[in-house]
Amino acid sequence: MEKNILAQMLQEYDSFTRSERKIVDYVLEHQKETQYISITDLSAECEVAVSTVSLFCRKLKLAGFNDFKLELARAALPAGSNVSQLTGEILPEDTPGLVMGKVLHTVQEELNNAYHMLAAPSVTRAVDLLRGAGQVICLGQGNHSVVALAAWAQFSTTSPKFKTIQDSHMQAVMLSTLTREDVVLYFSYSGATHEVLEAAEIIRSRGARLILVTRYLNSPASAYADTVLLCGPNEQPFQFGSSAALIAQLYVVEVLLSEFVRRDPEGAERNRRSVGKALTQKCV
Repeated sequence: MEKNILAQMLQEYDSFTRSERKIVDYVLEHQKETQYISITDLSAECEVAVSTVSLFCRKLKLAGFNDFKLELARAALPAGSNVSQLTGEILPEDTPGLVMGKVLHTVQEELNNAYHMLAAPSVTRAVDLLRGAGQVICLGQGNHSVVALAAWAQFSTTSPKFKTIQDSHMQAVMLSTLTREDVVLYFSYSGATHEVLEAAEIIRSRGARLILVTRYLNSPASAYADTVLLCGPNEQPFQFGSSAALIAQLYVVEVLLSEFVRRDPEGAERNRRSVGKALTQKCV
């Protein structure tokens, strides 16, 4: 029988450093919470460096912290159970009608959570930056590139200064030519990927501003941001980018758009009339 991560940590406990034992002690006491926590928050809880957590994961022969959370989730699964039971989502015996109800309940709950997580002063600051920007670049990676595309599509009907680009190489090109008047609206659930940190470094070097939409206030990328918009569910390690996280971020987009338009309804209406006139030519 394959040994789970909890058993492995206990077996190798004496071989760990003092800092690594702090991590083990915390994880054993807060097993469920650790499945949702960020690497930055875990390091703060254990009073160790982020690099110590990374090295600890590699010592366990894991690819990184996300891999560690996956193994921790597997260790929590009862024998014979499956991922859907762990996440509390759709079960094999559910009827289509029950599936519809569960999905509706989940969406409603996540929108409510997004509302309570989002801080009004952060929204005000973000829209101040958007309105004062020379150009606004909407960016995201993986699933969140879809949110960046949606944000650009929504805002572009109200102002010509909003842009986006999907190719990672062209993103680097665009970021490297930013000016101090420019703003980047970046969507990242963790705020801890190589892509967002590399982008943040370039944005700072160019003197541009960064609005970060993320789940974790203390994420590494948050240190670079001019304002952070918090939203998103506690994703299970097995979800790999949930629809609930996208829905929460789309809610933030709608809030930003509504406040952006509220401050200059006449200007937004002029742009929307021009867009509407052009789009009528597309209709049969």
